[in-house]
Amino acid sequence: MGERHIFVRFEACHMACAYCDEVDKKSVEMSVADILKEVVRLEKKSGPHACVSLTGGEPLLYADFLKRLCPELKKEKFRILLETSGVLWQQLSRIVGACDIIAMDLKLSSVTRQKEFLEDHRKFLKLAKRKEVYIKVVVSKKVDLCEYDEHLRMVAQVAPHTPVFLQPAYVTGRGAPASARRPMCCGKGVYPDPALMRFLDELQRTGAKRLSDVRVGIQLQKLMNIR
Repeated sequence: MGERHIFVRFEACHMACAYCDEVDKKSVEMSVADILKEVVRLEKKSGPHACVSLTGGEPLLYADFLKRLCPELKKEKFRILLETSGVLWQQLSRIVGACDIIAMDLKLSSVTRQKEFLEDHRKFLKLAKRKEVYIKVVVSKKVDLCEYDEHLRMVAQVAPHTPVFLQPAYVTGRGAPASARRPMCCGKGVYPDPALMRFLDELQRTGAKRLSDVRVGIQLQKLMNIR
């Protein structure tokens, strides 16, 4: 948070999280050479940047492409941050060596309204902990506390010193039309839901009993009005 990054955003995703704010966004097809040229241009124009962030969607759906892209980014001396759902551990095993930082999600089914991925997260974290890694958990008032604790217990077993960031959900739901998926920072104040903020505080305190580094995170670009 607070660093300058260049984002390479991949379109597709294998999930359909209820809070997703990337639905219906159009993509542009680019080759490895196209991306490298644009990254170098942005670095010269507005750098230096701390990392090139590979994000999505789900970048690991493009593992073959990443195996070609990452070495080219490395030749230009860029650090690579992989932002991922933390589920596709088989794909991670193919490119983990090229990553400098891995930002993985813990997908709570009570929030995403998807299936549970606890064991996939466990396998993913076992691979990711070879690198600098941190975890993001999107939370809402629908969090199942038993599920939340089960996931943090898994982190404590596999990589107990991994920083975990709790991020409040920002959108009203994937099923709503795009015009209805408004960020929480719109309307009265930046965080207009005091009940969610109190619950977030509770989740942080209970999480800190399980792990040494549990923090509240926010989407800084929302506050800065950066699209």
